[in-house]
Amino acid sequence: MKTKIIILSITIAMVAAVAFKLKSNKQIVENRVYRPDLEKKVLVQAATVTAQSLNKVISYTGTFVPHREVMIIPQVQGQVEGVYFNEGDFVQEGKSLIQIDDDLLQSQYMAAEANYQTSKRNLERYENASVSGGVSKIQLDSYHLNLKSAESQRSQLLKQIAWSRITAPFSGTITFRDVEIGAVVGNAPLARITDMRQLKLEISVPEKEIMFFQEGDSTQITTDLEPGKTLVGSVDYVADRADESHNYVVKILLKNTSTTTPLKAGMYGTALISEGQQKEALLIPRAALLGSAKNPQVFVIENEKAVLKDIQTGSSNNDSFEVLQGLQAGDVVVTSGHINLTHGSHVQIAG
Repeated sequence: MKTKIIILSITIAMVAAVAFKLKSNKQIVENRVYRPDLEKKVLVQAATVTAQSLNKVISYTGTFVPHREVMIIPQVQGQVEGVYFNEGDFVQEGKSLIQIDDDLLQSQYMAAEANYQTSKRNLERYENASVSGGVSKIQLDSYHLNLKSAESQRSQLLKQIAWSRITAPFSGTITFRDVEIGAVVGNAPLARITDMRQLKLEISVPEKEIMFFQEGDSTQITTDLEPGKTLVGSVDYVADRADESHNYVVKILLKNTSTTTPLKAGMYGTALISEGQQKEALLIPRAALLGSAKNPQVFVIENEKAVLKDIQTGSSNNDSFEVLQGLQAGDVVVTSGHINLTHGSHVQIAG
C-alpha cells in the first residue's frame, strides 16, 4: 500500500512538472511573438485615387504552333538504303532525307523504256506506210494506243523512282525520326519536319471582341520566355465560324528571329489589344494593390491611420489598375511600406 502511494505521488509530481514546463514554454513563445505598436507611426508612401483616361488593354493567352509542319511518309514500299539526317537537324529545302531501294523499279523502268522505244518506232513505220495506203486506220490507231500505254507505264515508273528518294519539302528542323537503314517501310510516318522560323500564336476570342482582329493587322505579343519584352506579330487568320462557346480562333503570325532565346512550339504567348479601348476610370498604382486576384485589397489612409479595405478591380495597364468598387476619387492609398502595416496602424506619409 505504501509503495502505491509513493508511485502515485511521483506520477503527480511528474505531471505537475511537465505542465509547469509547458506553461513556461508558452510564456516564452508569447513573449517572442512580434506585436506591432499601433501607436507608433509607420513611414509610408502614398498616392491619391484619381479619375484618369485608362488605355484599356485586353489580353488573350494562347499557344504557339509551327507555321508549317509535315510528317514524312513514303509513297513507295521497300527497304531503306540511306538515312541522311538526325533528330534535331536543320535541313534545307530539297535536301535528301531517305533513300529507299529502287533496284527493282530501275529494272522495270529499263524494260518500260525499251517497250516505249519499240512502240515509237513501230508507229513511225506504220505512219509512213499509211501514206501509200498500205495500212488501215484501225491498225494505225492501235499503234497510237500502244505508244501511249508504253509512255504511261514509263512515266509511272519514273515517278515511283523519284518517290524512292525522299527530300525535304521546305527548310526546317527534324523534330521526329523513326527510321533506320535496313528497315522495310510502307505507309507509316518516318520523320517530321517543322518550320520554326515562323510561329503562329493561336488564341480564342469571344464574339463581342472579335471585331478587334482583322487579317493583316499588327498585334503586340508577350511571352514568359522573355518577360517585359514585346514582340510584334501579324494577324494571319480569323475564323468565320465560332465554337460551341461562341469563341473564334485567331492565328497571329510571328517571326522567330531570336538567336539566344528562340520560341518553341507549345509555349504560351499573350496577344495584347488596346486600340479603341480608352475610357475614364478611377485608377490606383499597381504598387498599392494587396491580397489576391479574387480578393484585392488596399490600405487607405484615414485620419492618419491605415485602414485595410476590400476593393473590386477592373481593367489594367502597365502602371495602374481600374477600381470598380471600394474607393472614390480623392482617397489616399499606401503604395510603399506595407510590410510594417496592420489595420489601424498610425502612419506618416513620406514628404
